Amino acid sequence: MMQRSSVLRIGQPKTVLNKRQKEFNQLSERIEQLDKVIPELKSTYELLIERVQKEYNPIVMEYQEFRVELVKHLDRMYEKDLYRKAYLTKLAYLISEISFDLIINYKFEELLPLFNKYSEVDLETALRELKRAESQLIDTKLLAEENEITEEEAFHELDPEQQEKIKAELRAEKVKAHQEEAKQARQILQKQKTTKSVRKVYMDLVKAFHPDLETDEAEKLRKTEIMQKVTQTYQENNLLELLKLQIEFERIDQDHLENLGKEQLTYYNLVLKEQVDELEKEKEDLQQQISYLCGLKPEHVNSMTTVVVKFNTNINEVKSEIKEIKYTLKKWKEPSILKTFLKTYQIPNMTIFDDEDDE
Repeated sequence: MMQRSSVLRIGQPKTVLNKRQKEFNQLSERIEQLDKVIPELKSTYELLIERVQKEYNPIVMEYQEFRVELVKHLDRMYEKDLYRKAYLTKLAYLISEISFDLIINYKFEELLPLFNKYSEVDLETALRELKRAESQLIDTKLLAEENEITEEEAFHELDPEQQEKIKAELRAEKVKAHQEEAKQARQILQKQKTTKSVRKVYMDLVKAFHPDLETDEAEKLRKTEIMQKVTQTYQENNLLELLKLQIEFERIDQDHLENLGKEQLTYYNLVLKEQVDELEKEKEDLQQQISYLCGLKPEHVNSMTTVVVKFNTNINEVKSEIKEIKYTLKKWKEPSILKTFLKTYQIPNMTIFDDEDDE
């Protein structure tokens, strides 16, 4: 029995190949690369899910709990009436903004009374404002559709030259639509032929290894195991693995690959291209999911090592933020230090306050 090669290719490295043979080798090599990358990305994603739950989420919530403590401390400082109005306005803003985030994103509903106490609007109103901002995009789309209707109604008011121009554009769109339909029909026919190519390889293996007529029990068991593997590979539409199985079980040899006809090789390449596209999509989906968990750009998510380094950095950053907020909380218990902070702090999108010290 021939040993399976890691990469199925036509010819030797220095062999002169035609365009289709080169494409076959390139697609084969890309599939092999993706078959190595995707399992690693899956393992990386599973590892991140576990570490997020066990390591990241607990320290994030620890940090949020210190923010809760900070908000309550700012409320106490506000109630002591130690500062003039400009500083109290800044305190009220900080309390309402931090409380809103903690209530909405981290479910600290205990802060709702504080939010309502310092916010210019209650929580329900604030949420409605957020939803209103999000719905503006939808309103813009509806407005565009209304404008299209208006344009249709105004067609007959245009001069003949403009009307003819619009009619010509519509005719061009119809021609394009017919061309697209023809293209889809060709693709369906092509799909049928590529499916037939894969099935031909599958049926060759079925004829050779179907166990039903086998009388020897050991051989019957061997063929049953082979057929399970063959059937699974066929169901996955994995032409490359089916060809490898043909070589492994000596149904074809390297010469067979190198002498594939032009049409057959064309359909093989179409199947492999489809397989590459599916694997690329699977890889990109995993990269997006991992990116969401660790903050790396999707295109940089290529190995477990890179992702783990980034995730460890995230863990250390949160730990540093915890140290910083604990230090801030300790310092701000001194009214004069909090006052120094408020003096330089500016509420976003507001005019600068008069920050002369009260005597």
